[in-house]
Amino acid sequence: MSAVTLSLRYWKSFTRTLHRKWKPVTCMLFLLVLATYFLGMKTLFTTLPHQLRLKQVDFQPIPYTRLGKCDPKPDGSIYCPDIRKKGSTSLRRAQLVLTRVLRIFDIISKKHGIKYWLCKGTLLGAVRHNGHNPFDSDVDICIPKAEYQKFIESGVSELPDDIFFQTEDTDVHYKTPPQSGMLGKLRDTKSCYKYCLRRGCKHEDGLMIDMLVFEKDRDGNFIELFSHTNWLLRRFIYGPIIRKESDIFPLTEMNFDGFSIPAPREWSKILKTYYGDFMRIPYGAPPAFLDSDALRSCEEIRKS
Repeated sequence: MSAVTLSLRYWKSFTRTLHRKWKPVTCMLFLLVLATYFLGMKTLFTTLPHQLRLKQVDFQPIPYTRLGKCDPKPDGSIYCPDIRKKGSTSLRRAQLVLTRVLRIFDIISKKHGIKYWLCKGTLLGAVRHNGHNPFDSDVDICIPKAEYQKFIESGVSELPDDIFFQTEDTDVHYKTPPQSGMLGKLRDTKSCYKYCLRRGCKHEDGLMIDMLVFEKDRDGNFIELFSHTNWLLRRFIYGPIIRKESDIFPLTEMNFDGFSIPAPREWSKILKTYYGDFMRIPYGAPPAFLDSDALRSCEEIRKS
């Protein structure tokens, strides 16, 4: 019998004996290593800059309506004090700012019979979180062109001083994204995305509501104009998205941060076209407002 064969037999016998005598210890060591690994991964997950977000995300925060009031008064004015400082995190403070802007717009719109509805990420947030989508950094509303014009004529003058209606006409430094239906924005003037601070642009850069203006075709269907992020692809390959009027009207109402806000009739169908399995939470995605400041305007930050 060769020395190699003897060595192999000796080694197998030794390992079997070791395993029998030390099996509990081996299992404990294995479990310890496994636990250490997962704890390490958890620490990494919650301390990396792009994952720190999830420690701050409350997927069902206390609704705005339990923190403060925002309602129309009998004389037609609006009582809506600023409650942004009641937010416990930077994310929630930004959300409270945007809820206030949306609620004021909603009050004005309903007063003047202006039809609009939640869309895109904000509609998703209303369905999935009863409020803001924590992975979206603004509020998206859709509005037919005729209703948009009605808002310009009747509603803009009723906005409070700390909400700025931004268009190419009201902000000389602002340009509508090319091939986009985002003709107007409602900006909070006491906050800052910091986009312009980084890029050097000069237009108003407070937290915002995007107003996506819809055209109508000959059949009365709504044409979603090209998104500024992929307009080349849509224009030359897919074309614009067309929504049947029956997909939108009659509008329904959804709970959004404690308020009842208009939403499209076929909201589930619409969300599926955008997101597929829209109820699945993308835990690996960054939450919104990581770099935004809900407590200071861009001008205040520049001077600091």
